[in-house]
Amino acid sequence: MIRSLVVLCLVCSALFFMNLQSRDFWAPDEGDFAQITRELDLDFIVPHLNGEPYGEKPPLFYYTIYASQKIFGSVRDEISLRVPSGLFALVGTVLLFGTIVKYVGPMQAFVSAGILATSPLYYWQARYVQVDMVFAVFVAASLLLFFRFYTTRKQPMIYLSFLCLALAFMAKGPLAIALVVPVVLVFLFSEKALGIIKIKDICIGILIFAIVVVPWYLAIYWREGAPYLYENIIRQNLTRFLDAWSHKRPFYYYFTTLPLDFFPWSLFLPLGIGLAFSRTKTDPKIRYFLIWFLWMFLFLSLSSGKISKYMLPALPAAAFITSLAFIEHKSRYNGIMLFILSFVFFALGGFLFIYQPGLYPEFYPARIVIGALSIILATALVFSLRTNKTGWAFPALFCFLVLCYLTGNIDVYGRWNRYKSPRAISEKVASFVGENTPWVYYGSIRGVYVYYVRKQAIHIDDHDTAGLEKIGHKLNKFFILTRKRDVSEVFRTLNNVKPVFEEKVGDTPMIFLRYEK
Repeated sequence: MIRSLVVLCLVCSALFFMNLQSRDFWAPDEGDFAQITRELDLDFIVPHLNGEPYGEKPPLFYYTIYASQKIFGSVRDEISLRVPSGLFALVGTVLLFGTIVKYVGPMQAFVSAGILATSPLYYWQARYVQVDMVFAVFVAASLLLFFRFYTTRKQPMIYLSFLCLALAFMAKGPLAIALVVPVVLVFLFSEKALGIIKIKDICIGILIFAIVVVPWYLAIYWREGAPYLYENIIRQNLTRFLDAWSHKRPFYYYFTTLPLDFFPWSLFLPLGIGLAFSRTKTDPKIRYFLIWFLWMFLFLSLSSGKISKYMLPALPAAAFITSLAFIEHKSRYNGIMLFILSFVFFALGGFLFIYQPGLYPEFYPARIVIGALSIILATALVFSLRTNKTGWAFPALFCFLVLCYLTGNIDVYGRWNRYKSPRAISEKVASFVGENTPWVYYGSIRGVYVYYVRKQAIHIDDHDTAGLEKIGHKLNKFFILTRKRDVSEVFRTLNNVKPVFEEKVGDTPMIFLRYEK
């Protein structure tokens, strides 16, 4: 077991931490969180973005990356601010491994943890400055600790579960309660064991929760009043759930995203779910993880606002359920899926070798590496099918994914950065914007531009020409950064506007303008 844990930690460390500085902060969220962290130096209680109170989330994630920045202050922010996501991803993987080792066995523990660590969504979020990984790990920790309480009846476990629930709340708000509490209640009801939690334990747990959560909300109410709390608790949770103003997607959205976010393990998830259902009556462990996954998938599907990363808290349960499929080496379903995968990876390898080598030639060496790995994997899968050794499938897929991700860490993301990073244009803007010359960002605010310009902007929302006109009357001289598609609105609204330069950020043409009365 110790050897497996060491291997798992070493692999996860390489996946989650290697070459974090290879790319700059990317929109939409990384630059926002980096700028919020910078502005914590000015106000540690109320998070601000570009000088305005930012009420979308509670502050735990901002405090976490702020602490990381101070601890690792000698390295670039692109490293120090990403370390917490990787660290929490590592902790989440180890927690799942430790729980499965204790209550199932070491082989299934390694398979479950390996599936989790190498699922594309989990891996990417481990290297990205977003709140979702920290939130997901606290949610998972709360559920895993409660399961330990249920199996051992040790009271400290339920108190720790409440503590993790409170920390999840402080990362992303009431969603933590909506994801955790129904899983616990449905499981206890199915076990006819609602009485195992004593009133005293519930009261102590609520007290722990309140000690963690209430002080910041009281401070915020004192500083910012009810509107901030409405934004943080009601609009960002209840309103987003019932009638989202962005990312509004149909009920079946996660049926289309999870297969890719969990690929290739998603191909084996249906078998795992089938096996889990067949064993729920006799195995409470499997029932617990099945309820966990199904509730989160259903609840998040019911929400009107959906983004694929929201499914992150469900992945530990999905990984365990999928591991059931790999314990069933003789399954005909597995044989079919492995045959499909061998065909897919043979085709992928050939495609990467042959298709337009001159298209983005800087990526061709990585294409050769991943193409060769794809063909080797396909060959290994065919060999395992022909020799009836389908138990080799998991290690083959695991090694393939690890090597592909390491190729991305070492070679791909640094090259991709030139097509995604707004740093170059921001530094160019900074060279024109002096201490006394304001600059306007016209459009939906992107904190990454403010972060790399290193000066707060006057923000005017998309199509708010009245706001733009007001600034024109108020100031004699300023610069404007906007998307080229919106430049006609600027010219119609303001006189004496002259282009300074144009530059693309990825596929988005940006234009920098000078206004002077």
